[in-house]
Amino acid sequence: MSNHLPLTDTILRSNARTAILVAIAGGCDSTRSLVDSDLASESAVYNALTCLQEQGLIRKSRSKRWSLTGLGQVAADYIGSCQQSESVLSIDPDYWQTHDVTALPPRFRLRLSELAGGEVVKATETRPTNAIYEVEQRLVDANSISAITPVYNDQLADAASDADITRLIFDEAVFDEVITEMVYAQPSAKEMIRVTDVSVAITVTDDCLLLSLPTLDGTYDSQTEFIADTDEARSWGKHLLEFYWESAQPPEYDSSRHN
Repeated sequence: MSNHLPLTDTILRSNARTAILVAIAGGCDSTRSLVDSDLASESAVYNALTCLQEQGLIRKSRSKRWSLTGLGQVAADYIGSCQQSESVLSIDPDYWQTHDVTALPPRFRLRLSELAGGEVVKATETRPTNAIYEVEQRLVDANSISAITPVYNDQLADAASDADITRLIFDEAVFDEVITEMVYAQPSAKEMIRVTDVSVAITVTDDCLLLSLPTLDGTYDSQTEFIADTDEARSWGKHLLEFYWESAQPPEYDSSRHN
């Protein structure tokens, strides 16, 4: 049986070990430079290096330079992802406390670090339409749009009317109530539409990601929007769209109702 401790015990329970591993991953490769970086006391640095080396996370070359092993690189990547996720959650802790992140598939919750750099836009007493306005402006400025939507909003639909719509995934109730008429009037629209059970709203344009999670009771929240402009966030959104697209169904409608 291996006598190696779990990575969380070896690294994350010690601030010094965490800091030293991350520093080596960032290119700080000598003992002296690690000590001089003021990451921890000198004795804590030496203890951390000894522990990390014993656990097979770092190695010392013949030139006395430290580097990560394969295991150490994976651990450093994991820590970096955790730190990025924390930065996302710290943008607005209240948002993540009051909204249902389980509306996202587990694999995408594990990738929340890719949303780093985003912001939460909220309606206020003095600006009650603030969130809607921000979303509307993003849609007006967009050249291309793909979206997942559990609700239908005429104002936002109009804002997106000049963009190239590539994919639309609707909740079943929204499609039955509103979108069926569009499919009947424009049969070719069926090619870009899918229908499934969704409670999260996602829009990916050519320059941003718009995310709206439901509240904890499952209610759609039109007063709050998470907006990110990075390529990483847009890639996250595209992958989420692809995930839903693959499992959603092409739209069906009863043409006899229109005869």
